[in-house]
Amino acid sequence: MKKNYVFALASLLFCGACDPVTLAFGGTAAVGATSVRNQNGISGSISDTELQTKINRVLFSNDRDLFDKIELSVKHGMVVVIGYVDDESQRDKAMQIVRGVDGSKEVFDEIRVQKAPSASDLALDSSITSRVKSSLLFDGNVSSLNYDITTVKGIIYICGTAQSKYERDVVLNIARTTSGVEKVVAYIKLNNKNGTN
Repeated sequence: MKKNYVFALASLLFCGACDPVTLAFGGTAAVGATSVRNQNGISGSISDTELQTKINRVLFSNDRDLFDKIELSVKHGMVVVIGYVDDESQRDKAMQIVRGVDGSKEVFDEIRVQKAPSASDLALDSSITSRVKSSLLFDGNVSSLNYDITTVKGIIYICGTAQSKYERDVVLNIARTTSGVEKVVAYIKLNNKNGTN
């Protein structure tokens, strides 16, 4: 599975004093400035990032091969475990490890027992994710920082909290109509504070 190497490289360039373990697992160095519009505020983003880092550390220390095959989508305490593994025992082990880490509100299993994505798959997935994120960012009806987007083998996984049913529908429509998308798997909750508009 791909890991966020670009983030790690950017962190190295812009955060020379950060600890190496945080950098290796996509730590909190670059979170603050872009978190203002997030539903949970700055502290919400940091806790999601810390949770993702914590889970990645545990995965890495338990099974480096499994760590490479698993990707996490974390938003507002929800954790979606995404990946391609060799057999059911690897899937069970990954889910056991993730569920054993304190801090998540809910954990969802999206691991498939299939061949891992190829290099061309990874490039296409990255392009799809970038286009969906850009569309969400520039849509005035969407609080884009409330969503985490991950694409694997043309399947988009969306994890987050919508401010209304309308916003959720806009997000899903953007994802479904993006070129190259095979399927959309959404874990989107409605923000109870705003009702069910």
